[in-house]
Amino acid sequence: MAVTWTRAWWRWTGGPTTRPVERVVRVDGRSRADEPDDERQAFGRWVRKRPRVDGGKRRGDGCGRRSLSPTWVLAVGGPQSAGRDASRLAGLQRRLQGIAGGLAVYDEAPDNVSSSTYSSTPSLPGCRVAPGRRADAGLPLARVTSNRIDVEALAAMDGVGRFREVLPMLMDPVAFAEAFVSGDAAGGCRVPSRGMERHRATLRSCGVASDARSRPAFAMKAFTTPKKDGRTARLVLDARPLNDAMRRPPSMDLPRLRDFIAEVERHRFAMQCDGVSYFYQFPVDASISRYFGIGMKGCDMLLNVLCMGWSWAPCIAQRASNVLVRDLGLAWVDNFLVLGGTLDEAERNVAVFRKRAQAARVEVRAEGDDALWQVRSRFVCVGVEFDLAAETQRHRLDPAWAERWVDGSGMTAVLSGRATARQFAEVFGGAVWATDILAVPRCHFAALLSFAGRLGGRMVGAAAPVWDEVVDVPPSARRELGALRKIVRENPWVVGGVPEDTGSVLWTDASSRAWAALLEAEGRFVDGRQGVFAGPDADAHINLKEMLAFAEGVVRLCWAPGAQRCRIDNAAVVGAVAKGSSSSYAANRVLSRSLRVAGRRGIVLRPDWVPSGGQLADPYTRGTSLPRFPAQLPLPRSRATPFDLF
Repeated sequence: MAVTWTRAWWRWTGGPTTRPVERVVRVDGRSRADEPDDERQAFGRWVRKRPRVDGGKRRGDGCGRRSLSPTWVLAVGGPQSAGRDASRLAGLQRRLQGIAGGLAVYDEAPDNVSSSTYSSTPSLPGCRVAPGRRADAGLPLARVTSNRIDVEALAAMDGVGRFREVLPMLMDPVAFAEAFVSGDAAGGCRVPSRGMERHRATLRSCGVASDARSRPAFAMKAFTTPKKDGRTARLVLDARPLNDAMRRPPSMDLPRLRDFIAEVERHRFAMQCDGVSYFYQFPVDASISRYFGIGMKGCDMLLNVLCMGWSWAPCIAQRASNVLVRDLGLAWVDNFLVLGGTLDEAERNVAVFRKRAQAARVEVRAEGDDALWQVRSRFVCVGVEFDLAAETQRHRLDPAWAERWVDGSGMTAVLSGRATARQFAEVFGGAVWATDILAVPRCHFAALLSFAGRLGGRMVGAAAPVWDEVVDVPPSARRELGALRKIVRENPWVVGGVPEDTGSVLWTDASSRAWAALLEAEGRFVDGRQGVFAGPDADAHINLKEMLAFAEGVVRLCWAPGAQRCRIDNAAVVGAVAKGSSSSYAANRVLSRSLRVAGRRGIVLRPDWVPSGGQLADPYTRGTSLPRFPAQLPLPRSRATPFDLF
């Protein structure tokens, strides 16, 4: 792993131009309440007593240090010190043994060390060696396109007006200033970036940023994150100061994932491409770029394009993409999918899309090794593999993504029971994505959802969330995650399509004391059940009682395979059944039981909300006995619809 050295590092080591440094060991000390003070002090004394490089007078006595509490950086090496490296590293190991639980040791090679030299250097036995947080510190910034979209031409194509609504945020300084919550856009801030000076030439050459001639209104911290290729990095702006000062952006108009998949599976052919450095293709007016400053040493820079990190950027990009694919297909931020029921229709739609992209000067490229503008029936898009050539269209997780998630280091740490909050968040985010694509109801993972909710609430409530804090994952959550991991490893195909309706309607309702469930078919009640809540259920929240009534109806009354319509007068239960999960652990357990039974019987539940006055099961929760079946439907107390309430 290469690390580009800043001038500050050069001062302690003599720098690449004065002497070669063969090895760098950086030790990050994590603060722990149970770490003895004497051990911390002993380690600090050991670091400080090492000889320092001073203007080359002790050249070859290669041990420089810098105290970045609680971080120490040691440079070990030099043309005359190779024989002493082993003893110095052994001394470091001995000093670390007492506090190794609170330390992470990182081996890094500076730019003037060849990969062969670095790979042959010994590691620290007995100490935990892991990549640093800035694993991308040595990666060059990816070259991005210098193309700029003609946003005015794109706005002229917008027949709906959703893109024209947000276009002033790129072009009109008055509209941009009005988006500030306080109305004062001149407050500003300056947060310096670390190590970004080395990317200045790349940012200039691509036209992404230019040197600021005056102090920016907001000069924020920028950083880089590795791209998927692992060889280059992308620029991200930590725009939280600007985001906090502005009002929230409107809806992105991003389709729901399930709706996206369902729409794709209604077609047989598709052409996929994505925007080249898509955010960087959107120009920002010079009068607005002063709000997108990058704090740098020497001279700040101003971004001339849309930046990742600004809360409005995804909204602007998605709405622009929707203009390009309107009536032709779908867009997921910078991914374009042109669809067609037949090959001829798909090719015609591709021709229209090409004409729109050329008119708006949008630069696109093919995904992976595919040829640009090629129409296919099997492809991977937004992490989903589609097979539209099968007799029944189907989809599953992208096999490459599934393999990374299943065998990743974060998964191993979480399943071991001790992982950082960051690792758990990354694994849990993948779990949510996988359950959506594989159509696995999340209520089956009630313990995992409950632990994630508690951890998320703690992080949101903290003044400074510590994402590197080690958390204990409960065994029940680990068991559920292991079960989901097995499903993802198998990565089964999910067949699309809508099942046939069963022809019946399930009515369920609950009161504070009792529940009732009735099955309607052909205009009359054909079966029903009712009961009284007892034990812990008697004191449960009304939402949980409604969920219990729904579960009883599904388990006892629904047997025919197909789409089963359900009528419920509780919006929380309707939402939970539709999503396949609830924010309540108890409700998830009850819903999981219902969906398992429905799945074994081949039933797909279709919940609908009805007002309490139109709930036909309501009288049977308030003392009325069930009729003899089959029975005529009672007249509802009201024929109101949800729209009548407004």
